[in-house]
Amino acid sequence: MTCSFVFGPRKIAQAGLLGLILIFASAVQAQDDETSFKAVPILTGYGSYFTRVTGGQFQDVPGITPLLLVPLGQKWLLEGRGSYSDTFSKNAAGDYTGHNVYGFAYAQADYITKYATFTAGRFITPFNIYGERLAPLWIRPLQISPLNAGITSGTGLGGMVRGGVPGTDKINLNYAFYFSANNTHHLLATDRSTGGRVGFFLPGPRLELGASFQQVLQADRPHSSGIFFAWQPNRTALSLRSEYTRSSGAKGGGYWIESAYRLNRVPYLRKLEMVGREQQFFAASNLSPATVKKLGAFGKDAKQGDFGLNYYFRSDVRASAGYSRQFILKNNANLWTVGMTWRFVMPLAPTGKNL
Repeated sequence: MTCSFVFGPRKIAQAGLLGLILIFASAVQAQDDETSFKAVPILTGYGSYFTRVTGGQFQDVPGITPLLLVPLGQKWLLEGRGSYSDTFSKNAAGDYTGHNVYGFAYAQADYITKYATFTAGRFITPFNIYGERLAPLWIRPLQISPLNAGITSGTGLGGMVRGGVPGTDKINLNYAFYFSANNTHHLLATDRSTGGRVGFFLPGPRLELGASFQQVLQADRPHSSGIFFAWQPNRTALSLRSEYTRSSGAKGGGYWIESAYRLNRVPYLRKLEMVGREQQFFAASNLSPATVKKLGAFGKDAKQGDFGLNYYFRSDVRASAGYSRQFILKNNANLWTVGMTWRFVMPLAPTGKNL
């Protein structure tokens, strides 16, 4: 998933599922140098159930997203994540009908060294921070995705190298670069593209800054660029993060800035988190009416304000509720979400045995 630096009350969540699993799957040294533990396959992921109301239209969306990780020795890791969801809503006759969606987010092989991880297969492209760190439902603070989330190509099929360099006690470097081939299979569709991300983490103020680029090598060959930051002050349970993305193609650009505050110092509210986000999307200029209709949400300028609450019953069970007000020319709308996520981790072999 990601080797970028993240921090604060949701360290494991924001680092992505790979960081969590490596804790379980990697071989670790015991206090006795002659004793170590065997790495085992892990089945993890999350289930979810959300009710969404968009412009007065109700949808019930149950889903499950499993992730399988299979370590091979201390340097190889096979990982794959799939998803299945069913969206129930009323049709023109007033009857509830379901529409299921399934697919593979990624299926890859990783070779792990001290400063670099080499990946081959289908993977999440390393552009800014949302797609890799915040997109899964059990991680994202707000269930509604940012307006600019679909500007860039989100998956690749090819090779990637990523890692980090410790640097000094004042600044560390993390990086990721990839190349993807074109694939038209309906489950594994990807664009022929290349790109990467470079980030700098400052341990003192717990601040990360970075930039990304992506070049699509087919169709009208659009290129995209972006910048991001993430900050968690030392003396408060506040998280601030933001992204800006701009594409030279027909999908325009946009930004979002988000804050999340955990009320861990307030009696009886320690498990509650408040989240707010402001965002804006800028449609590409000189779009024809036919192109605007084809692009849908990417065809018009938009503004949106989001607010949400998350309540953590446990570290793996969370209830979420959110409200958004979307402003699009002649099509303003209210967006509501309420539901729950449950994260699971299951070793697929006995653990704790000596090698």
